[in-house]
Parts: sequence; C-alpha cells; structure tokens
Amino acid sequence: MSDEYSAIRQLCERYVDAINRRDSEAWVETWAPNGIWDYGVENPPKGREGLTLFWERAMANITGVVIVVNSGVVDSVNGNSATARWYHTEDVQIGEETRMSGVAVYEDNLVRIDGQWRFARRTHDLLYSGNDLQGNFHPYVTR
Repeated sequence: MSDEYSAIRQLCERYVDAINRRDSEAWVETWAPNGIWDYGVENPPKGREGLTLFWERAMANITGVVIVVNSGVVDSVNGNSATARWYHTEDVQIGEETRMSGVAVYEDNLVRIDGQWRFARRTHDLLYSGNDLQGNFHPYVTR
C-alpha cells in the first residue's frame, strides 16, 4: 500500500502545484477523461472540457492563491480504483480586496489509467473559512 499511497499523494500534490502555478493544462491532466469536480454546486463540472471551462472562469477572478496538502489517507485500493481523503489549507485572494483563508477536506474516488492515478470524482467541503490573511500574495514565477 505504501507505493499506492505515494503515487496517490503525488497526484494530490500535482493538483495543488498546478493551481499554485496557475497551470490549467497540468490541473486538467490530474483528472480522468470523465472526471467530476463536486464542490457543492448543482451541476458540477464534468469531463476535461467542462473542467477546463470551470478553471478558466474560476481563475479569472483569483489574483493570488496558495494551497497546501496537509494530511491524508488512502482508504482503499481495489485494482485500478481507490478512495482517499486529504486535508488542504487554502489561501485565496479574489480581486484586490477579498482575501479568504480556509481548511478543506477532499474526498476522492480515483482510477488508474495507463498506470497513472487520476481523479474520477473529487468532492470538496470547507471545514473552516475566514478573512484572516493579513499579508500580501507573491505570485509563483517559473524559473
């Protein structure tokens, strides 16, 4: 299970890294072709086209973002499917004025495609949210 845990955690870290670097292609690559991003809306984005459209709309207003994967568990691995749960710290700036800080739990259904784990369904629930950010965001610059 430790190899599977490492591979699945790496997927979560690639997901977060893509958001922090604002890399839509890398973010969409973490999803299965028919993946579903369930963040509490009635019709969640589905499939890579829907996920790309969601990304473009969501990131258009985000001027700063830092997300960190904290702790997590891989609950089960059954062949090419798995379930996992991860806790993230999320700090976001929208526009010039709105800053939010949060802690979220992600419940994941994963599928292995061509030897690589991908998100089949990702559910996001906020455990804490507030306006506690006092400093300034400094965007990630690729070197």
